[in-house]
Amino acid sequence: MSRRVGVILLTAFLVSAVAGSACLAQLQVPNAYVKGSGAIQIGNSNNIGQFEINVVKQGPVVSGGIKFVEISPDSTKPVNVIVSRVVKTLCVQGNFATITAEGLWNTMPAEIKVECLDDNPSGDWFHITAKPIRSMLPVIYDAAGGVIKGDIVVFSQPAVSGYAKGCGAIRTSNAGVGKFWFHAEVTPVGVRGWINYIDLNPLAASVTARPKVVIYVPRIDYAEIVGNTAVIRGKGTLNGRPALVEVKAVDNGYPPTGVAPDEFYIIARPLVADVAEPLYREGGPLIAGDVVVVAIRPAE
Repeated sequence: MSRRVGVILLTAFLVSAVAGSACLAQLQVPNAYVKGSGAIQIGNSNNIGQFEINVVKQGPVVSGGIKFVEISPDSTKPVNVIVSRVVKTLCVQGNFATITAEGLWNTMPAEIKVECLDDNPSGDWFHITAKPIRSMLPVIYDAAGGVIKGDIVVFSQPAVSGYAKGCGAIRTSNAGVGKFWFHAEVTPVGVRGWINYIDLNPLAASVTARPKVVIYVPRIDYAEIVGNTAVIRGKGTLNGRPALVEVKAVDNGYPPTGVAPDEFYIIARPLVADVAEPLYREGGPLIAGDVVVVAIRPAE
């Protein structure tokens, strides 16, 4: 591969690796969700209510859907069908979730409300109501019961007292590029997050050339956030071999001011002395991407 082609590939890499905050969008995780499918028995009848639910909340945005079908062993057609069109709210308190939506109840526009209980000592529980939006009829559909088949999962993140995340690239001492992704959160119940890093040579003679260094930490066990700086650590691998990994990330503002770009530093120490895999250390200002470090003060 010619040097000119290599430079073109490096430029393309920098553009794709760092569209600033767009790069970070890939690192976001849901604040809360309710997912599951199964069935409940309708009252004292032999009818069965089959449900499917997949509702996710990311920041202020709620998305997903709900479907509920009541069937009778005496009929080949559904007795009632409720389907959401727009999910409006999701509220999670512990293992209990409430969802409101608008959709259709047997083709009639309706307000829909679903309540779910996950891992109750007596089992999961499901409750759905549907009320026509534009109807003078005093009717409402209401069905509830313990889940007799299937499973419901209710999830919400614990309160976060600080977080750091980033993706981008730095120049390495071997004339290569260090490309990184990481995410770390500090919560009352501990820390969570991960680290991915590769050191590659964008001017390598072969487009299939492997990175010189690959570092992966599937789960961090330490995170400290002070001001605009985050230090995170965890056990992972350095080129497939066990290692202790530490990352220091500095958030100097976004968009870059031109005076002080964000910074990223990484150290990987092999757990077993090995000449083939010595200590790896790189770091410096970002040439692409963005780092975000946020310390959240508790409410007074």
